[in-house]
Amino acid sequence: MTPFGALDAKVRKELRNWLRHLHQKFNITSVFVTHDQEEAFEVADRVVIINNGKIEQIDTPEQIYENPASPFVYDFIGNVNLIKGNIHKGTFTDGYIEFDVPEYGHENETPALGFVRPHNFLIEKESTGNRSIKAKIEHINATGPITRIELEREDNHQLIEVNLRKDEFQQLNIKPEEYIYVKPNKVKVFRAN
Repeated sequence: MTPFGALDAKVRKELRNWLRHLHQKFNITSVFVTHDQEEAFEVADRVVIINNGKIEQIDTPEQIYENPASPFVYDFIGNVNLIKGNIHKGTFTDGYIEFDVPEYGHENETPALGFVRPHNFLIEKESTGNRSIKAKIEHINATGPITRIELEREDNHQLIEVNLRKDEFQQLNIKPEEYIYVKPNKVKVFRAN
């Protein structure tokens, strides 16, 4: 249970702000245990991510978000799309899309996991290359400044979540049931263990 878990969203945010300001004002150290990543990242200077009693990563919230140390950390800290594939001589592929991963240049048919955050996709009406995935729009939630789009890949029927800014969404003029192409523009790859 998170310390602020039973509270409504607005009160939780106010308490997080209060706690952060309290720490700054009195220059004190405390340990805050939570399963809520947003809570941890908002109030902490350093975050420890633990999986089954083992420390996966210790760092600043920004470093953990930008450079997760393991597949567990990447999946744990936020909404992600998982792509299962293989690495072959510096290229990650799932049989349809390909990405250069030079840090794995000596790998040969190594099972791997690719992680793509919902905001790291581009949507196109027409395919422009081998990194594009044809997908059908299943659902659109255009409430607020970010539009959340749920898609189903045509090739393997995997669901993909894409987030667009409201203005990007409006320019595309897309609707449910329409086929479009999504292109990951940033993929983090790990060997599958």
